Amino acid sequence: MEKAEIKSKKKSFKRENPKNLLIVSFIVGFLALMQNKYGIGSDIRSFYALHFLDGQHAWPFSEKIVMGTDIVQNPVEYPALTGLIMWLLTFPISPSPTDFYSYYRLTAIFNLILLSASSYLIYRLASRKYAYYFALAPAVLYALNRNWDIWAVTTMLLAILLFERQKYSLSAILLSISVATKFFPIVLMLPIMIIFLRNKQLYEFLKYGFTTLTTWILINLPFIFINFEGWLYFYKFSAERALGSASIYELTTILFPSIRFSLLHFYLLNFTVFLVVTIFLLKLKQIPTLAQISFFVLFTFILFNKQYSMQYVIWLTALSVVSLSFAPRKSRENLTYLYFAWQMFEIIFQYAFFQKLLTDKYADSETPMTIAVSANTYASLGVVRYLLAVIFTVLLAKSLYKANLSQLNETHRSKV
Repeated sequence: MEKAEIKSKKKSFKRENPKNLLIVSFIVGFLALMQNKYGIGSDIRSFYALHFLDGQHAWPFSEKIVMGTDIVQNPVEYPALTGLIMWLLTFPISPSPTDFYSYYRLTAIFNLILLSASSYLIYRLASRKYAYYFALAPAVLYALNRNWDIWAVTTMLLAILLFERQKYSLSAILLSISVATKFFPIVLMLPIMIIFLRNKQLYEFLKYGFTTLTTWILINLPFIFINFEGWLYFYKFSAERALGSASIYELTTILFPSIRFSLLHFYLLNFTVFLVVTIFLLKLKQIPTLAQISFFVLFTFILFNKQYSMQYVIWLTALSVVSLSFAPRKSRENLTYLYFAWQMFEIIFQYAFFQKLLTDKYADSETPMTIAVSANTYASLGVVRYLLAVIFTVLLAKSLYKANLSQLNETHRSKV
């Protein structure tokens, strides 16, 4: 990005009023809630039914007997703070035949507030236009109340903003809170390390890493003392989880049944793409900002993940629009078209995913689905979605690399 553009962006913050953005974000979030006011297909509702329907507010990191059965329910497969959030939100809910709807809607209200907060943070990191790109993204709204991811997205964005303002201790604390909520943002330590080391700030990096680790440990210690096995369950579950559910592995196997994947492929693919991204970050001539490059490491982490949960789009969209705002003006228009195409197929893919589940469920019933989605259709749409996301990411990286090189040349010319 040219210096004039950076100055223009900074000045625009003084002129723009974020009030309308916050109002619009809350309104569209509310409309998204009304579109699914009963929480169909939401983990929020289903986890309440599994863990809290008896009104006893059982600690979510403990095993329990499902009400009215002999079935032993495992602890929640979430990190510490997400489990704490879902537990605390049970207390305002009065026992009733429809209390799981009340719990879902109460949680959704908090999610709407955090959607607005995330939009505001994107506005501070990029501009109002890109904040609207996030807040109005149909796939983001459709996935918003699938579970509690927006809590971790908001704290991650705040950590990035604080890092950009060189408030490193506060940034590290917020990053550790985000990691203790979802764990995904741990991958941001890679670009953070590269930025510090390229700036020859080894002490600052060690301090940042120590603060992040110490805060994360302090957050998790009470959960470990209360029930170590329950706290550990999330990490064991994630490590032992099989490949599947909307991942690139499942989609490829549906389209090409002769292809089979194992955990070895998972580790090799992830190692390869992280190596490529690390080389890309090191090859940038000018030291990038965390806001510019965070998207690439998170996209890399999600690309070959064991599963692709629908709420992952919230993470990718939030960071992609921030990174997009730093692309050179010449390439930004084409990248924006690609962004919209990717987002369109995100929502189509989400719809196809749930329609396929219903198609399979009612396949042998007397009233089959009106809009049936076959396995091949679902997989084909998923592959298109993946391809568009990869093309967008590669071209965005290419444009930022060229801008980075151009900025270096301008710096040299100005010195001469």
